[in-house]
Amino acid sequence: MAEPKRRARGKHAVGDDPLAGLDSDRLAGLLGAEAKPRSPKVPPPEPPRRKRSARRAAPRAQSRDRGELELDLNGSPLAADGSAEPEARAARDPAQPPPPSRAAPASEDPPPPVRDPVEPEEVVRTARDLVEQGRSVQAIALLERALAGPAPSSEVAVELGRAQLQAGAYNEADEALQRAVRLDPKSGAAHLEVGILQSKKGLYAHAIHALREALDLGCDPARGHYYLGICLNQLDRVDEAQAAFEEAVAADPGFDRGWYQLGIVWDRKGDVGRAREMYRQARQVTPGARG
Repeated sequence: MAEPKRRARGKHAVGDDPLAGLDSDRLAGLLGAEAKPRSPKVPPPEPPRRKRSARRAAPRAQSRDRGELELDLNGSPLAADGSAEPEARAARDPAQPPPPSRAAPASEDPPPPVRDPVEPEEVVRTARDLVEQGRSVQAIALLERALAGPAPSSEVAVELGRAQLQAGAYNEADEALQRAVRLDPKSGAAHLEVGILQSKKGLYAHAIHALREALDLGCDPARGHYYLGICLNQLDRVDEAQAAFEEAVAADPGFDRGWYQLGIVWDRKGDVGRAREMYRQARQVTPGARG
């Protein structure tokens, strides 16, 4: 019997796997790529997250000031250097001495209030100093407080009337001076200031009476005679006014206004030469502070 025909080399029967029997290298050559091990299954990439702004993403600690206290793990406040506050350390460690108190320093005691002088002479001296400093309101207030005390003084009342007269408060000055006369009827200063006040108010007849009373009590002859001459001259009693002004400059040769009023009197009497001499004398003397 004849042998069956051999199958052609390289050909496979129908139904056989054409890749069977090939090694991996030949198989890779046939397929056009190197054989690679099968990689495990990779999950799909996550979608990109939206970036936060730098300001929102900044940690909270960076927004704090350096001096702001933070809390430690136990909830205790931290000092600026990061250590726990003394109170917190003392609470955890009873053996540690308590921290010093943080009470605010006591403020300095206010200066004690200035007390008013008590003696009448001191009150008057203080009031005059205040007037010279241009503090007439304070001077009047001081004198009024002194008169409201348990022992009012005629001297203080006179000074109050004088201060109010200089301030132009005639009614208040009159009230104070009348009180001074009631406190001491023999007070030449009180009568003198009453006469000066009356002359400034134009009550010349009343002023002459008070001024003569003051001169009789020996109070300040220069000022007494000067204001007496003013009142007499206003009443056209020229000769009496001349005599009063001469008494004023005799008591105080430096009383420049006394010399000036004498010049006015001689002018009224028609003696121009004498009048010029009086005016020249008024300019030569040192101006006084009499009022």
